[in-house]
Amino acid sequence: MIFTNKFIRVYKKINLNKTKILKEIILPMYKQALKLSIAQKLYEKDSVDVEQTFKIAKRVEWEENFLKNEMEENSKKKKQVNDRIKGFNAKLLN
Repeated sequence: MIFTNKFIRVYKKINLNKTKILKEIILPMYKQALKLSIAQKLYEKDSVDVEQTFKIAKRVEWEENFLKNEMEENSKKKKQVNDRIKGFNAKLLN
């Protein structure tokens, strides 16, 4: 979400007089700068509006970060379990 938030701030600064910047200009630039996985999902959704595209991207970025954090937590838990098992086995063998 960090990238999308920064992009939105820049977009709002450029778009101060509230005129609509052509989506044919801004959306390809935005999608090109995104991570590939996020950009692919945006192309699948094929959003019409710039604001809608930002909302979709934020949700996708959040989901990716959530899944990444979940995987890291699960990895840590598995390591802890494996360490306990190794400790238990070492005690049994001694």
